[in-house]
Amino acid sequence: MCRVWILSIPTGNPVRLGWDAQKSPIRTSPHWRVTPPNGVATPPSAQNLLLSAAQLPGAGWTPQSDSDPEATELQETTQPECSNQSWILRSADMTDMAGASWTFDAAAEVETISSQAFVYPDAAAAAAAMASYRDLVGRCTSWQSVLTAKGYTYAESQEMFDASVGEESVARQAGTTHVRLTDLPTFRMYWVTSRVGQTIVQVTYRPGSLLGTNQGRDQALELASTAVSTAENRTK
Repeated sequence: MCRVWILSIPTGNPVRLGWDAQKSPIRTSPHWRVTPPNGVATPPSAQNLLLSAAQLPGAGWTPQSDSDPEATELQETTQPECSNQSWILRSADMTDMAGASWTFDAAAEVETISSQAFVYPDAAAAAAAMASYRDLVGRCTSWQSVLTAKGYTYAESQEMFDASVGEESVARQAGTTHVRLTDLPTFRMYWVTSRVGQTIVQVTYRPGSLLGTNQGRDQALELASTAVSTAENRTK
């Protein structure tokens, strides 16, 4: 399930879906930063693989302290594994990870971009993590999630789309629709996850509800291309 959703309802009060604002963001830490043995090349820092504010589309993006696009706990859903799909990238072999996120609130609806990076001991370990992720994404096509504190139920749908960036990529489009308030629009989020050698970079883009699907995918792919280029330059 996508971590941040803000819907404007007739009362004028924002509804936050499926996440706890007090959860800790992804960041690099001594726990995840593993020192390689002597004689082995030092892998890139995950922090150095993230997008920067200067690489975002246009100006006016505000950095956020919470950089994880998904909840840090499993959500109550009809298919629990689908609520936190990119968790599977945090395999036992992973040596470092980092994240950053920004919001743009000068438009009619808040937009969100996030950038994440995962580092592994070698390309084989990264490829194995990507394979597991691709398999999971392929199984998550339609499910329902419930935010029990408020009693809201949401229909979640997901489909994959083509992305030719990096050495291999998985791109998915997720949609969230309120089950009872059917007059509310479907809010979509776009994910592109790409492998570059022993690293995986992931970007997400959540636009306003009025943006067309093709435009949303194109923007996500543009961000992914930038992230892959950064990773390629950092891993040379």
